[in-house]
Amino acid sequence: MNILVFFGPAGSGKGTQAQYLKDEFNYSHLSTGDLLRAEVKSGSDLGIQVKNIIESGDLVSDDVILQIIKDKILTIIEENNTPGIVFDGFPRTIDQARAFDQLLNSIDLTLNHAVYFDLALETSIQRISGRQIDSRTNMVYHKESNPAPIDVQPYLITREDDNPEKVKHRYQVYQNETQPLIKHYSDQLLTIDCMKSIDDIHQLFDELVHSLQISV
Repeated sequence: MNILVFFGPAGSGKGTQAQYLKDEFNYSHLSTGDLLRAEVKSGSDLGIQVKNIIESGDLVSDDVILQIIKDKILTIIEENNTPGIVFDGFPRTIDQARAFDQLLNSIDLTLNHAVYFDLALETSIQRISGRQIDSRTNMVYHKESNPAPIDVQPYLITREDDNPEKVKHRYQVYQNETQPLIKHYSDQLLTIDCMKSIDDIHQLFDELVHSLQISV
């Protein structure tokens, strides 16, 4: 089973390419946010614990997140209907990366590739701050690169955390916390230049997928 980690700043396209692996090659696409929400919804003992932590305003600890991830990986292995798993935005810190290495080793898995989606601050701000969302369907548009049809425009909203100052803050947090992963994953690292157009990024990624037989 292929194990992939995608990391990069907001707007780099890592989520889009992870979804491509899911849609085209039946990969399991995992993000910690989705996993936490699913655990809470399940009503399990762990889910209740996570719900209480979130409602108290605290951050869910790495130990809890890693337990949820381990349980999900074991379920996927048991179901045996996917060629691999792509982790979208996890791990975020060097401590999480080291713990994740240990987790994979404990269940006889290894990380195949870590894909770094490289993007400059100015482009991250431009891509994220220009996003608009159809409040009825959650379809994402962009003021410049993908404007919404006229009949959709009255329903468009902009997320509060997509304003330029908050995007800049998220980028700086990313640089401080996630950039060290480049060194940590140097042996498995693949880099994609995300300063290119969205179509060019996808073409580069698609070529990468086929050259490394990631789809197998």
